[in-house]
Amino acid sequence: MSNLENLTNKILNDAKNEADRILEEANKNNEGIVSSKINEANEKKKRTIEKAAAEAAMMKDRIVSNAELKVRDEKLKAKQEVMDRVFNLSKEKLKDLNEDEYVKFLMSNLKTVNLKGTELLIVPEKMKSKVKSIELFPTVSDGETVDSGFLLKDNDVTINFSFDSLVDYLREELETEIAQDLFKE
Repeated sequence: MSNLENLTNKILNDAKNEADRILEEANKNNEGIVSSKINEANEKKKRTIEKAAAEAAMMKDRIVSNAELKVRDEKLKAKQEVMDRVFNLSKEKLKDLNEDEYVKFLMSNLKTVNLKGTELLIVPEKMKSKVKSIELFPTVSDGETVDSGFLLKDNDVTINFSFDSLVDYLREELETEIAQDLFKE
């Protein structure tokens, strides 16, 4: 029986060795699969982190850009308010011209108009007596007044020399120059 026992032991040893080899190969395969899955997971994690970082950077840039736009808009709004105040103050100062300055303004502008003699001159109430005293070519209106400057009426035609109208008319032309002086950057 010793041959049979030897043969049985050899078969058992071979089977055990084959089982150990299969187990070792299975363990290597398992380690390979686990390692591969870990590598895949790490790559996915890396891509996810990179994508999140890129999205965060893009979101940050968008937020910064929006904030810069808001700041720019607020600056522009503030500058426009300052410009409005400058022009409104100009109108107010022009309304407060003394009689001599007003007459000088009136005379120089009347020289630029082709008068026919039928025009009616409309001036501010506080300037009527001074304007009437210099006996101008157009007749000074007793019933109508303006806040500032003057109007020339002839039938259906009115020529507007009010300070509000003149300042508004010149505003676009003067805005750039005034802004350059006010907002030197």
